[in-house]
Amino acid sequence: IDVRSIVPFDDETVCASVRRTGRAVVIAEAPGFASVASEIAARVQERCFHSLAAPVLRVTGFDIPYPAPKLEQFYLPSVDRILDAVDELQWEDA
Repeated sequence: IDVRSIVPFDDETVCASVRRTGRAVVIAEAPGFASVASEIAARVQERCFHSLAAPVLRVTGFDIPYPAPKLEQFYLPSVDRILDAVDELQWEDA
């Protein structure tokens, strides 16, 4: 789900998806600490706790000052980091 607005936040759509899949990965370019990604993860955890089959994961920029433009590719979430997070969710039901 591509969240295009945080005010108002579409809790219904996000929660419906989490209840259907049992999983959530929140991806954002900003640092993860005290961020919109943190708020979305907290909302999902509060509203969908009993539907979750795995922890809510965040893939964000690192919790450091934003780097110089030439180092940006090392800071932003990469496809590899996103796929690693999805792999962590253990899709095989034991």
